[in-house]
Amino acid sequence: PESVIVEAKASGLPLIQELRQIGIPVINFTPSKGNDKLSRVHAVAPVFESGAVWVPKERWAEEMIEECAMFPHGEHDDLVDSMSQALLRFRKGNFVSLHDDYKDEPTDHGQTEYY
Repeated sequence: PESVIVEAKASGLPLIQELRQIGIPVINFTPSKGNDKLSRVHAVAPVFESGAVWVPKERWAEEMIEECAMFPHGEHDDLVDSMSQALLRFRKGNFVSLHDDYKDEPTDHGQTEYY
């Protein structure tokens, strides 16, 4: 992979070291305040709502959907967290865009003074 994102907490720290030792580039991720799992899921909700996420007919995909449906009250949330991180990264890198991304900002056509 080009890089792997690992949360720099508890079990993530030894994993970061191990991956780097075998030559896999790792990006440390430390969630900032207001950037918790729930906030990240809300941030990628429009990507799902737009239909931009394709889901294959595979058992693992069904498990992912089930975990998403139970979030944030389910027993597990690792798949949801990984998925939201990936989609945020895709959005940031312009690999996934939404129709609303291209709406023009309102323009003020009032008189402009240059001097």
